[in-house]
Amino acid sequence: MDNKKFTTGYGLFSTIIVTLLGVNVFSYPRELAEIVGNDGWISIIISGFIVWPLSYLIYKIMKNNSYKHFEEIIEGTFGKILGKIVGLSFVIYSVVFSAFGLRVFGEEIKLYLLERTPIEFLFLVTILVGSYLIRAEVDNLVKFNEVSFWLMFIPIGVVFMVCLYNVDFTNLLPAFDAKPIKYITSLNTSIIRYGGLSILFLILPLVKEQVNTKKAIKRGIIFTTVFYLITFVLTVATFGEKQVSILLWPVVSMIGNINIPGSFIERWEGIFMSIWIIFYMTTFVNQYYFAADMTKRIFNLEDIKLGAAIIIPLTYLVALYPKNVQDVSEISSLVSPILFLINIVLIPLALLIFKPRKRRGDINEKPQ
Repeated sequence: MDNKKFTTGYGLFSTIIVTLLGVNVFSYPRELAEIVGNDGWISIIISGFIVWPLSYLIYKIMKNNSYKHFEEIIEGTFGKILGKIVGLSFVIYSVVFSAFGLRVFGEEIKLYLLERTPIEFLFLVTILVGSYLIRAEVDNLVKFNEVSFWLMFIPIGVVFMVCLYNVDFTNLLPAFDAKPIKYITSLNTSIIRYGGLSILFLILPLVKEQVNTKKAIKRGIIFTTVFYLITFVLTVATFGEKQVSILLWPVVSMIGNINIPGSFIERWEGIFMSIWIIFYMTTFVNQYYFAADMTKRIFNLEDIKLGAAIIIPLTYLVALYPKNVQDVSEISSLVSPILFLINIVLIPLALLIFKPRKRRGDINEKPQ
């Protein structure tokens, strides 16, 4: 494994961020505003504090098992049969996670860019592009993440600064106005925004300098939380909580609302949509690679391409199942918390509590 440890702390940091921040970040302010109004920023901060221990839990599991491949760890802990079932649970989680994002992504592209293009065609093109990207080794995936990080956040940083022209921060007042139960309910929506944490199981064994691993994970979680926070604050400060709660994609509306006298750019949302594509592709490709890699190992396939081929029809069918974006939101609100609880909380806890089983050869081996 040592000769395969190539990922730097920055590679880990960027992979965490580009995987966690998918297209759903741009509907996130609406979902929070519907529950806690202009206090959504409080829920975001709380969820960040909750997610850090979960990411540390995954780090601890990998460290305790000498950073072996995740499939080896679960089979070593739960046994071969149960271990494969647990592995399939992560495959299902990754497929559902990426497929729901694919449906939202397709609807957005169809609405803003390609109105006459069948959404089924958009699904196929996106999946095939993702399949092409994961044909290479995982080191190319990490390099893709490192480059994508700058392509995403330099332009979006500029766009967000321009958005400050229209904000009114008094729209965030009064603070702490929601009932306590509302904050608790909103955490259900906030925490699942970190569903891409499962990518740590794939990337951690590949980090060269494990001394800096924990720091890189922490910085990745903080960056993601701050980005969610900025996104929510800007949208509510621009429109107010009532308007945000009825907008389908508040962030897109906020950027489309930019009107600076004398500006040489008339349609800011055009720039934003190009960034939007990268936001989804990074999330999709990372989740897709993890699912394909797990499928390959669970079924003892020769190549990850075969694992990817198995996942293609599953992703397509799951993305096609919801009738519309609202249907995606309703199904996701029911399914995603359950899958998150099982795969990011319960299974990692079990892996931490139960020690890996010793092989028969290890038991019979006498100390020298």
